Amino acid sequence: MLRETVNKLINSRMFLIVVSIILAIMLWIYVVNVENTNMEVNIRDIPVTFIGDDDILADRELVVTESNPQKVSIKLLGRRSAVQKLTKDDISITVDLTDITTAGTVYRVYDIELPSHVDDGTTYILEKSAEYISVTVDRLSSKQIEVHGELNGNVAEGYMAGTMEFSPEIITVSGPEDEIAKIDSAFVSLQRENISKTVVTTASYTLLDEDGNEVKSESITAEPETVTVTLPVNMVKTVGLSVKLIAGGGATEDNTLVDIDPPEITLTGPASVLESINQLSLGQIDLAKVVSSASETFKIVLPNDVSTLSGETEATVTVSIRGLTTKRLTVSNIEFANNSEGYIATPVTQSVDVLIRGPAEIIELIDEHSIRVVGDLTDLGETTGNYLVDATVFIDGYSEAGAVGEYSVVVNLTEE
Repeated sequence: MLRETVNKLINSRMFLIVVSIILAIMLWIYVVNVENTNMEVNIRDIPVTFIGDDDILADRELVVTESNPQKVSIKLLGRRSAVQKLTKDDISITVDLTDITTAGTVYRVYDIELPSHVDDGTTYILEKSAEYISVTVDRLSSKQIEVHGELNGNVAEGYMAGTMEFSPEIITVSGPEDEIAKIDSAFVSLQRENISKTVVTTASYTLLDEDGNEVKSESITAEPETVTVTLPVNMVKTVGLSVKLIAGGGATEDNTLVDIDPPEITLTGPASVLESINQLSLGQIDLAKVVSSASETFKIVLPNDVSTLSGETEATVTVSIRGLTTKRLTVSNIEFANNSEGYIATPVTQSVDVLIRGPAEIIELIDEHSIRVVGDLTDLGETTGNYLVDATVFIDGYSEAGAVGEYSVVVNLTEE
């Protein structure tokens, strides 16, 4: 019975699997411990790193500008199990620069550090692609340079780009003294097409020498790495100039010829401001003060944030009266208005020469009896004595005509 059970166990599939695993383990132990022969491996392009270049040399205002070679290859001899899977990432090559105090070129022996499971006394370095590392050290320098730039593109029709602005306007570059001396400015190229509004963006820059050539070096650092660029884009619009005419002296805008020099002006400014502007008013002209023609220079007042492209600051307005007749009359009908209670106003001026204007057929009908000269006493208040006051001329019954010019009369005030 027992024999029969043993035979079944030996012939079973599970028994064969277990036996195979045990034999494989025994074979692996044998190969590793008995047949683990030495082998040679080549590890290529291991990068060289420096000790003290980022802190100690920087404190001494020194910087590494060149090293040769930058990578090293080695050949190792060691047990197969230890070295056959090694890569360049498992090995470090370092050069100690902490004792360097001056600029120049030095030659240094480098240290090779193997992984702990390899560096057990059974692994040997057979060959190295270089015995020394050449290291060039330069003085560390820094300076401030201006940022400038240009638009590489175009603005939309009817718009104009202003001067590009940068924040910050100055950046600081640091690095080897010889490399820093070459740098003259930082340049921003703004890539935009068909712009119709102000652009605000963050952009990188290129370091240039004084001839406009790019300066490239891994040893140079710049702070900050980017700048904020603002490109003002304004609308361009041509608008007419105008003047407001105040009817008077029998004249209205219908019988007035107005000439403005310049007649129009080209403006630039934000679209939100210019879109609603079709004309700029210079001011007003009282036609009662214009006899036949007059010229007046006005200052051109612009809305906020708007400027002229051609730089005009003033405009001359010439006004000419057409189709009206004038006549001069001596008027003795002098009155006063707005007299203070308790005071008597007596005209000292006995007559005033008045120039009237209007259509010829109306002017022929008017004589001195139709005209009143009324002095305004509003500003005198309760006072006595002789005073010169402004006066207004009224032509009763003839609204088509009016007095031209400015008038005044002398009044005497006494208490009742």
